[in-house]
Amino acid sequence: MNKRILFFIILLLFSSLPSFAEDDFILEYINKETVVKPLTNLEYDYQSTKKIPILFHIKETISTRDKNIYEGMKLEFVSDRNIYDKGKLIIKKGDIIEGKLKLILTSGMNGIPYSLTVGDFKIKGISENALVDEYYKQGWDRGYIVYPLKWALTFLPPTGSLTNFIKGGHCKITPKDAIVINYYPEWNK
Repeated sequence: MNKRILFFIILLLFSSLPSFAEDDFILEYINKETVVKPLTNLEYDYQSTKKIPILFHIKETISTRDKNIYEGMKLEFVSDRNIYDKGKLIIKKGDIIEGKLKLILTSGMNGIPYSLTVGDFKIKGISENALVDEYYKQGWDRGYIVYPLKWALTFLPPTGSLTNFIKGGHCKITPKDAIVINYYPEWNK
């Protein structure tokens, strides 16, 4: 009996050895990578609440139905109006604003929809530190239909579980969608 226990202990020890080697490989790989220092502005304490909304829209429609979209994809936006700070024009109507598609979340079971997050906006003459810059949009949330249906069908055990396979709707950002981000001019120092 003791030989069997000893055999299983030795087997467990040898089966865990490859994982140690993988961890060493990962650490070597991470140590060789360069780390990009994030933007910091230590001269300002970010207590100012003065903000200027910047309104714009996307130049071309993007949709989760399109298989050619990807995270990190560069996007172009168009300013909807002139933006002034203390009487000085900082953004003209029609100016191009660059951004990125930061996150694509696929739809899930029980009606959870697709969603898109856009950010990393770059505007000429404005520091990225001075922008609060994400826009989030999601598709049709079918959970409002799925959950009541699930509870209505619970008296028949397998039928309530079938609603798990209902997925949420697709998401798209069109030129009709008004996107607003906030510019904090006193953070730009």
